[in-house]
Amino acid sequence: MTEKAKDADMETQFDMEVKNTSEASQEIASRGGRQSAYQPVALKYAEIEKGEAIVLRELAQNDVQNLRNLLYRKFGKRNVIVRSSEQEDGTYTAVVREREGGEYLRS
Repeated sequence: MTEKAKDADMETQFDMEVKNTSEASQEIASRGGRQSAYQPVALKYAEIEKGEAIVLRELAQNDVQNLRNLLYRKFGKRNVIVRSSEQEDGTYTAVVREREGGEYLRS
């Protein structure tokens, strides 16, 4: 459902629509908008159930940081957590899940 929102002070109008995260991201991507290489992880995170997690393997350290940046920006640092661990071969394994009660949250 599209609504017109009007800011009385600035006389600005917006054409707004509420969609789930996956649909909104896909709409931007389908119109040629720039999409992060990590967007599939964000889309999957939006679909998982409470108590589920996403495990990603064989990542570079830079991949882990880019995932954190994207997920914290899209879902909020207080809502999602990305935990990672370096493996013997120098790659990283990361777990993406819902943050519980502010655990490991830095100011």
